[in-house]
Amino acid sequence: MGTLAERKAIIHQVFRNRRLTAGFLNALQLQELHAEIRHGGISLQQVEASISYVCAGEGCEEDELYDVLQEMDRRYFLLQDLKWEFSLLDQGHSDSVTPDQARFMFEAVHGQLFSRRKWQLFLQSRKLPDSGVSFSEIEVDLCNIPNREEVLKEKMEEEREAQEKLRRREEQRSVQKKREEEERKIKEAEELRKKKKEESRKKEEERLLQEKEEEKIKEKKKLEEEREREEKEQIRLEAERGKQLLEERKRLEEEERRREAELIEVKRAQEIQLKLEAEAKVRQEQRTRELEEAKDAEEAAKEAEEAEKQARKEAEQAIEAAKKAKTAEEKEAAEKARKKAEEKAKAERESRITNNLKVAVKSKEKKKLELAILEFKKAKLKDTDGNLAAAERLIKMHQTKEVLVVAMKKRKLPELEKAITAVKKGGFEVEMPEEMIQANKLMVRLKRLERLRQEVQNLKQSTVAEIRSYSKPPAAVHQVMIATYLLLGNPEKETKNWKLVQALVGKTGKEGLKRRVLECDPVKVPSPAAARAKEILDQFDLDSVRDVSGGAATFYVWAVGVIEEVEEEKEKSQEQE
Repeated sequence: MGTLAERKAIIHQVFRNRRLTAGFLNALQLQELHAEIRHGGISLQQVEASISYVCAGEGCEEDELYDVLQEMDRRYFLLQDLKWEFSLLDQGHSDSVTPDQARFMFEAVHGQLFSRRKWQLFLQSRKLPDSGVSFSEIEVDLCNIPNREEVLKEKMEEEREAQEKLRRREEQRSVQKKREEEERKIKEAEELRKKKKEESRKKEEERLLQEKEEEKIKEKKKLEEEREREEKEQIRLEAERGKQLLEERKRLEEEERRREAELIEVKRAQEIQLKLEAEAKVRQEQRTRELEEAKDAEEAAKEAEEAEKQARKEAEQAIEAAKKAKTAEEKEAAEKARKKAEEKAKAERESRITNNLKVAVKSKEKKKLELAILEFKKAKLKDTDGNLAAAERLIKMHQTKEVLVVAMKKRKLPELEKAITAVKKGGFEVEMPEEMIQANKLMVRLKRLERLRQEVQNLKQSTVAEIRSYSKPPAAVHQVMIATYLLLGNPEKETKNWKLVQALVGKTGKEGLKRRVLECDPVKVPSPAAARAKEILDQFDLDSVRDVSGGAATFYVWAVGVIEEVEEEKEKSQEQE
């Protein structure tokens, strides 16, 4: 490459012609440079290995370039030979060799400096150690010059490991001796223990004989105490039974009070319904009159709109006339005509907006109201006739009505009660009689369902346990539980076997009977299931069920209430269709 000065000059020129990264050439730049010198160049991994071998940092500085290129050349020519040798070993032309063949290549290239440890680390790093080895996996390691110090260090490490194994073997022998000594001592101790045990056995036999006598005395005393305890338990059970009967009587009285309150509420709801129906009839007649008035207002609005257009046209004509006017008198006359036309257009526009608001108020349509209110406010007109206030009230009425309809769809009692209160507070009952009739009916039904649910929730666990405790339940109890579980979603065939019913009643948590009753939504109960449950329950009446089981009677009342609700919803759906 010429003299040292020439070489430095060439290197300097080459180095400066490249875009430097932080003052040095990176691996990609070196790969491109070498590819220009040697056809095909070498892989990026080989370039990185060359940098690592020659350079002090992560890249190649100017004074390191010549040595790096020399190292890359060494790898380039070595690779030609290695690829040829690899192809000789790859007789199947699969672009891979066996791990043993790959090791053979390493041993041939590195000779005495071959590192078994590095070879093992290479095998362990592969996902499939026994699979074929490609040339790209080993080319960099094959070209790397082994470090003699590393090889010596590795041998020293192997010797250290051998000494460690020898030490461990000696420790194991020592441990074995100790174990044998301990076993001998244990054996002696065991013999001594057996001897003592025999002596203890004899003493135990003597003690047992004595205890038997004492046991007989204790047994006699125990029988007497047991008899006394049974008598006390009998007295307690009778007192408990009397208490339960009293609690059951109180519960029945409370149920009766609730039913009476429910009847009063139903009667009140019926009165409200009759009142709303009468108001609805009057409202319908008033609505007919309002629609007629709306037609008149609509005609007035159309006339105002036409007049506004005409006035606009006259104003435009006056502007044109002013432009064409030649004398001051003509211009003044044209200007007066323009102002008059614009004032007329403004008056007609205000008339149109006012009439549109009246039409919207009479029609009560939400979209018309919103557009009319927006236009009225935009025009900044005064609400002399009170139409704006009436329109805003109607908008609020629509919003309240929407909330009421949503609450009826959700069937949540608190939300429905809140929505009904909002309607009454706003004084909108007259405007939406049909919705209020439906809402009041639904509220009465939901209150009844809630009461029935609460009666189930208030059942004592002992009452539920009583239902489960039957080994052969009365027919009424079994049939009521079949109907109950039918409504909760269990097929009838699952509950015909009383043991399966017992298992269902015994469940807790989300699958618990009380929890499922609380979460049961009549809307989601299939009509066929409700019809079948009704057919089952029609065999009995409440008194006959209550005579055999107070708990079953509570489930009977709840099931009847759910069935009635399902039938009500079905009729409602059919009417809507």
